Amino acid sequence: MVPHLETPPSEALAGDDVPTWPAVYSLFIASSFLLFSAVRGWQLRETSVKLKPASSSPVKLVTTIAFLAVQLSSFVKNSSAVFDIHVLSNAISSLAALVFCILSFIEHQRSPTPSTLLVLYILACLLGSGVELLILPPSFTVGSISLPITNICVELAVLVFECQKKDSAFLAPYQQLTLEERAGILERTFFLWINPILKRGYRLNLTDADLPRAGKELSSEGLRRKILRTWDQRAKPERTTTLPYVLLKCFKGPVAAAILPRLFLIVFRYSQPVLINISVRYIDNARKESGSTEEGRWLIVGALVVYVGLAVSKATYQHQLNRLEVMIRGALVSLVYQRSLHVKNADYEDGSAVTLMSTDVDNVQDVGQMFHETWAQVLEVIIGTSLLATQIGWMWPIPLIMIVFCTRVSRYVASNLNRKQRDWSVATQKRISMTVSMLASAKSIKMLGISKVIQTKVQSLRVHEMAMSKRLRWMMVVYNASANALGLFAPPFTIVVFAIVSRSRGHQRLDASTAFTTIALMTFISHPANMLMTIYPRAVACMANFERIQRYLLESSQEDNRADIKIITPEVGGSEFEEDTSSNALVGSKISVQYPSNTTPILQDINFQVKAGSFWIFSGRVGSGKTTLAGAILGEVPLSFGSLTLSTKRIGFCPQTPWLPSSSVRDIICEEGDHDPEWYKDVIHACGLEQDLDTFPHGDHTQIGSRGIKLSGGQRQRVALARAVYARCDILVLDEPFSALDGATENHVVQNLLGPTGMLRQNDITVILMTSNVQHYALADRIVILGDSRIQLEGAPDDVLHSSSQILKTILHDKEKANRQLDEPKTQQIPKSSSTDTAALNLTRRTGDLALYGYYLKSVGVLNFIGLLCFTSSYSFFFHFSQYWVKWWTESESDQTWFYVGGYLIFAFMAWTTTNGLMWSQIIKIAPHSGTVIHYSLLKSIIGAPLSFYSKSEIGTLLNRFSQDIQFVDKKLPPSLSGFVVQAFKITMQIILLLISQRRILVTLPFCVITVYFVQKIYLRTSRQLRFLELESRSAVYSSFLETVDGITTIRAFGWQNKFSSRNIIELDISQSPFYLLMCLQRWLNIVLDLLVTGIAVSVISVSVVFRGTMTGGQLGVALNMILLVNTTLLSLVALYTNLEISLGAIARLKETIQETPQESGPEEKGTIQGWPSAGAVNVQGLEVSYIPGKLALCDINLKIEAGQRLILCGRTGSGKSTFVLSLLRLLDPSSGSITVDGINISDIPRSTVRQKCFISVPQDPFLLADATLRFNVDPNEHYSDEEIVVALKKAQLWSQFSRTEQNGHQTSSTDPQPTAPNVSEILESTLSALPQLSTGQQQLLSLARAVLRAQPPALTIPYTDQISAPTQIKPILVLDEATSSLDEETEAMIYDIIQQEFTDKGHTVIAISHRLGALKKGWEKGRDVLVRIVDGRVEWVGDLGDVIDGEVEGEEGVGGKIREIEGAGGEDEGQSADE
Repeated sequence: MVPHLETPPSEALAGDDVPTWPAVYSLFIASSFLLFSAVRGWQLRETSVKLKPASSSPVKLVTTIAFLAVQLSSFVKNSSAVFDIHVLSNAISSLAALVFCILSFIEHQRSPTPSTLLVLYILACLLGSGVELLILPPSFTVGSISLPITNICVELAVLVFECQKKDSAFLAPYQQLTLEERAGILERTFFLWINPILKRGYRLNLTDADLPRAGKELSSEGLRRKILRTWDQRAKPERTTTLPYVLLKCFKGPVAAAILPRLFLIVFRYSQPVLINISVRYIDNARKESGSTEEGRWLIVGALVVYVGLAVSKATYQHQLNRLEVMIRGALVSLVYQRSLHVKNADYEDGSAVTLMSTDVDNVQDVGQMFHETWAQVLEVIIGTSLLATQIGWMWPIPLIMIVFCTRVSRYVASNLNRKQRDWSVATQKRISMTVSMLASAKSIKMLGISKVIQTKVQSLRVHEMAMSKRLRWMMVVYNASANALGLFAPPFTIVVFAIVSRSRGHQRLDASTAFTTIALMTFISHPANMLMTIYPRAVACMANFERIQRYLLESSQEDNRADIKIITPEVGGSEFEEDTSSNALVGSKISVQYPSNTTPILQDINFQVKAGSFWIFSGRVGSGKTTLAGAILGEVPLSFGSLTLSTKRIGFCPQTPWLPSSSVRDIICEEGDHDPEWYKDVIHACGLEQDLDTFPHGDHTQIGSRGIKLSGGQRQRVALARAVYARCDILVLDEPFSALDGATENHVVQNLLGPTGMLRQNDITVILMTSNVQHYALADRIVILGDSRIQLEGAPDDVLHSSSQILKTILHDKEKANRQLDEPKTQQIPKSSSTDTAALNLTRRTGDLALYGYYLKSVGVLNFIGLLCFTSSYSFFFHFSQYWVKWWTESESDQTWFYVGGYLIFAFMAWTTTNGLMWSQIIKIAPHSGTVIHYSLLKSIIGAPLSFYSKSEIGTLLNRFSQDIQFVDKKLPPSLSGFVVQAFKITMQIILLLISQRRILVTLPFCVITVYFVQKIYLRTSRQLRFLELESRSAVYSSFLETVDGITTIRAFGWQNKFSSRNIIELDISQSPFYLLMCLQRWLNIVLDLLVTGIAVSVISVSVVFRGTMTGGQLGVALNMILLVNTTLLSLVALYTNLEISLGAIARLKETIQETPQESGPEEKGTIQGWPSAGAVNVQGLEVSYIPGKLALCDINLKIEAGQRLILCGRTGSGKSTFVLSLLRLLDPSSGSITVDGINISDIPRSTVRQKCFISVPQDPFLLADATLRFNVDPNEHYSDEEIVVALKKAQLWSQFSRTEQNGHQTSSTDPQPTAPNVSEILESTLSALPQLSTGQQQLLSLARAVLRAQPPALTIPYTDQISAPTQIKPILVLDEATSSLDEETEAMIYDIIQQEFTDKGHTVIAISHRLGALKKGWEKGRDVLVRIVDGRVEWVGDLGDVIDGEVEGEEGVGGKIREIEGAGGEDEGQSADE
């Protein structure tokens, strides 16, 4: 409370020297406190107690009582005087002190934080007491101020104990509150609550576990609920502003919370030029001996209030914006993720949603700042212009005229910005999409030998992206030239005009107070005007991002037109079905499906009625519609006509291409719920996973990597099948679930699941099996054969079996356990360690790495960086020296006016020219150059990594390098580097001019330097780590999102949308924590530096008051104007330096990835040999391959494959067949032994040559790029003509599929003898996604077409022909890795016919992995074709197919007959030579 100083007795009656303002001030704050205390007491009346019993602080109670005693003492001493304002003030203050004591006790028990009201009141009391003591009238003695001093001491003690934390006394429910939620008003204002994190980050490496989660208001779950509710309530029809309006409506409270501190910020900002004007006039008057000491003290108080108020209001405003930014980010990410769970035709390889979640959300999350800055800057321009009019009169419109001119340029930029921003975003999206496809299909890319092609493709997209960015960047250069013209020319023009007019009116010298006040005001006019012009194009670009997000949110949703069988009428099923539908699980009536891109229906008039607990098989050749029907049953494919009713929409699903998230085997299988040990054990046994789990490093806790990359194809299928069975759904849909299994494993799985005593039969689960295989027909209750869009045959197994040809699988029983080992190091720790935890041990996260500057500057280019330095230094000199030029002008003679006018304008023009050069250097030269160079290095490193690298790396983490980190290089690092250099030169010039103007401030320089050094050092150690954790946690969010989009069909089938949404919320919460803390840490840094500048400003004015008369008004004006600039520059310098250091974290990760990623190429590679391979003879001697040292996956393999021979590899899933193929292609290096082709050891040949020239591969998983053209998918090297490509597609019977598409209104028929050239070219140049959808089998056919094309000499010269003559044309070896696993019997036979004609008959060696041996009988030539059985990584048996099949497939049981079991055949063929 403000003490009322006791006057001497001789002056007690006069009272003239006793100021009344302390009494008025005390009365005002005490009355206000009493009013708010009543409100606060009402709020606390029903609030529960939050502290433990007996947790009251005795010291706190004593200090509050002492505070009451001091107030009562003051009241008693003055109560004998005549009743006046002083007595009334003392009485109300005493009452307020009593209420303070009561409220303090209640708040202590019922509030988790120190009382805001009590702390603000005691601060107000301290402020009044301190000011009155500072401005003491000379009539008061030292003894008369003992009571006020005592009062201040007591108030300080009360403040200290009132701000005391209550952490240790909280009851259990309130111990989970975050640091910020438990902090008081002072801790939140000055960000003291973040000090524990700063301390820990300075000493130790931070991990996610060390960071407190964001508070309740920022929780991702709460944000998700709010944004979804608001989005659902949006106005319709939607407009382009719908999404921004939804955000405003959703967060109207947080938006409004920033208004008040922004208004205070305006008030304190515009108090600075007023303070400058008063200070300069005071100094000028002091030189004339007319300035009073009391006025000088008030100047010091005013400076303290202005600069402290500026620091606090700025920190509060920025913090409110930061909270709003976190809310917007969390809401939009949740909205996009939630939309991905319901969007139609979601595709993993479509990078649009990933780009939305990263680039677009990042670009719009600061829309709250743009909103507030828009109205605030308009208000600042109005206020600044009004104040300017008081200084220069009618000339005030001069800056407004320039603003209007520059705004026209800004409007032109904005009109062209939207389209260019959209083009850049689209180019980024295409590159990200291609990158995702590249990372997800790394194995197939390497097998095909097209790594360099894909690298070139992705890099070309990057170059195109940079070209699109340059179009936008040039617009920004033009805009910056306009905006800088306003800031640099407005002050000189205004001062020059004012000086000329003043001179014409007889004023011989430019007035210092008017000049420097005008310059300060011009800063406060031009800066907000510049900001407005900056916001306009940013807002336009932001709207483009909003439109992209909104377009995705409004895309058509999944149309689930399935009905509940329990509530339909009997007529729905159709008249041909029985009326009693209560026992049915699934009923389809007249189902028709036709895709928009197809001219004929995929399915037409399909009818079926599936009883609950029955087993139905839907069969047919490739492209007959099996997968489409499965999609319709799951609700993924909308029906064009007809109806589909089910007993439940929760359906177990095992797709043909298994979707497996990155997790452990057990977690994937037990996705449905809690772990049931007995059921889990039964499922594992039934799915044949026991042997595999025994060989895994950590059993069922083994991490399988992204998309199950560490598992074989058969293992992936069985894990997915086990997950579907474990879920115990009433209906189970299986789409070719056994295609990658060997015969023995398949027989085991089928018998244990689908046999008469199988798990699914015993649990009355309805099973729908989509398959091209007839082997298990006998187990089904009903079989449906699809063909030509219709049901061709339906009936019981016996009826159908006698009407269909048969291709069987050979059942090879393996008695031994498979010895397939995962590519994962054996460790004792079972839980998976995340990349974040591993990287947390990196010391450079805290201390930084100077080598990163050199690495980044190398990518920038030496000449580019030198140009940046030249432009920056020149700009800093010309801009700042003009201030001192004005100081000389105010002290010059009148006849030199024109000299100073010309000099001032020249300085402005040179500053404008050099700053334009600076912008050109930064965004046209540095940003694109560094981004292209680093992206190329990263791409080259990743594409050249061995297969083991991909098995150990998460796709989300790698994608984060190509998206988030590269975005830092594109958008964050160049302005941070440029800005830091600019601010470094600026601060140097400002300090020089400040010291010249006020030399006594030199004594504070060491203190300021030391303070800034330690502040930034403490800040950087923590901020680096927070930025690292934030970026790494974003990787987890991206990985989670990508996995969700990849498996959306499976997720929706099981009904797991809410479960995965909850997981995304958890990942997002983890990501939001370092993101929010980093912004809070920046606010901490800003307020510390603001308070430092406050000390400098108060020191300058104090020195000027104390030593008044020894300096001129011009010197003080320069000093205070420099302080204005120093304040901004110092904050910018440290912020940009820290941002540069933080952003260099992206460079650190990129550098580590580029330099530490292992590469396939080794020193043993010597070059290529022309004409090789000329025959295709393969000799394998003593081959041993291991994934883990000491654990052999292949052991002592000896095979001799003659030229032109066909070698078929068979064996149990995981026995080592794929490992052998990977060794041939040099994706795996042998531990010992050798592989030679035509006498050349392939270890001496570059890997790219082996894969491109020596082998032609057809991987098990077809590699197709949906966003690439049909031509690129068939001929990625672009070596073949249109005619050659069409011929290859016709051989694979796919051309008719593509040529059915309507082209320019004309339907091209497959019966056309020769399609016209324009149609052919148009089809080949169409993206695969725009052509008719391909089934999985058709995708394998397209892969075969690619192989057929490569086998023939192209019309164009390609690398592997080596320009050799036709007689020595090379004969590459064909390698098939389960290439026919997804094909029906007819298509499979056709495939082998094509292979026979295009490869075998032409002398090519063929090496194939196959479990389906029956189809090989046709065309089998004894002596040429060899069957090899691999068991446990060893060649167990080599022989002829006839030894296995002859005499067995035509038995009495017809197609239902069994194939003879082979046991122990390996001992009969000791030589293991394929030519036997």
